[in-house]
Amino acid sequence: MSGTRVGLVCGYLDPTRDGVADYTRQLAVHLRRTGLEPLVVTTYEWARAAGEGAVGVTERWDVGGVAAAAGALRRLSLDVVHVQFSPSVFGSSRAIGLLPLFLPGRIPLIVTLHEYGVWSGRGHSRRVRSALWSAAERRGYADRETMLLAPRAACLLVPSPEHLDVLRARFPRNAPATLEVPIGLNVELATGDQAQARADVRRELGAAPDAPLVVFFGFLHPEKALDRLIAAVAALRAQRPEVQLLLIGGAESHSVPSAAAHQLRRELEEVAAACGVQDQVHFTGYLPGAEVSRLLHAADAAAFPFNAGVTRKSGSLLAALAAGVPVVATAPPGEARGPSEADGVLRVPPRDTAALADALGRVLSDRALAHRLTAAGRVLAAGQSWGAIAAVHAEVYARALAAHRGGDSWTAAAKPSRVKPSTAVEGDAGVIA
Repeated sequence: MSGTRVGLVCGYLDPTRDGVADYTRQLAVHLRRTGLEPLVVTTYEWARAAGEGAVGVTERWDVGGVAAAAGALRRLSLDVVHVQFSPSVFGSSRAIGLLPLFLPGRIPLIVTLHEYGVWSGRGHSRRVRSALWSAAERRGYADRETMLLAPRAACLLVPSPEHLDVLRARFPRNAPATLEVPIGLNVELATGDQAQARADVRRELGAAPDAPLVVFFGFLHPEKALDRLIAAVAALRAQRPEVQLLLIGGAESHSVPSAAAHQLRRELEEVAAACGVQDQVHFTGYLPGAEVSRLLHAADAAAFPFNAGVTRKSGSLLAALAAGVPVVATAPPGEARGPSEADGVLRVPPRDTAALADALGRVLSDRALAHRLTAAGRVLAAGQSWGAIAAVHAEVYARALAAHRGGDSWTAAAKPSRVKPSTAVEGDAGVIA
């Protein structure tokens, strides 16, 4: 596989405003260490900003732009094209789903589904459209979210088992070959004096040296229920009057443009003022990885209260676990009626401020619980190293190339190893394992 040229297609390569863009940048670095030749493929504007290792192929991702990108991909003499799919990273344009129409059949197409299972139709005819999409999916013709990307991929990679469940439901008999590959850390965690970090951060916040510190890390977003987190921290003041909340991350992203980001920040500040904790809630804005690492090492607990629940594809969750921070996070709706421990996380029901406050209070007061969560979280994070992720990618590329060059189907080629057990999806030709 040494010298194999892989085009990592990332719509807008803006790591400061999009987690998938940051993932793509990290993946390219680690693939290069395996001997591959990755090229990050993006727009001309973002390629110029990124510099070496990025190639511009289009101005935008509408239908004409996708056709132009495909022509440029053909001229790059790539061995594999690997699309990093998320609506936000392509400006919510569905045209990227038409890319297989323009690619030559000799180039295997791999697709990572970073965001999947979130599409919902709108308008009066949404039920009719959903039924039509279901019919197309059952036959393996097209997919409501990715158009032709998923059905025509040599292999799909997904970061969480929830995505596997959606694929099984949509493609019951024509599922593409699929493998669950976890994400890697989006922050390089520095080692240092944790006690010093705790003291320094509290001093910078104007807090008492022993003040409990709860953190959130990630892009701010309306669906992350940070208003509930602020209210939960306010409720904690009855037992922990010095408690502090640190919201680490920028508000502006490709999912939340500038005007909406400013509005969201104002709304969260108003919630803090209404709860009487405006002096105990701190916004950092976007920060470099080293500073994020320092702040995580100073925390007593991390909270991720997303409305839809938090899955393994959350790089922010992984960073908190790897840093040894006890984590409270919401479970997907219907999966948790009360607090439960799983994989280093204390899970609570979504949209339940009282349950969130109670869980945070338990983590801050119960040392045994906090230690259990920390130990389990570090074990889980250690199993998701970038080296292992890059090695699996290299193997997937090798198997896809072998199948294409031999004129066989993917299932006839040697099968890729699993990153985790029970990650296979059944297709027409059997289990891809």
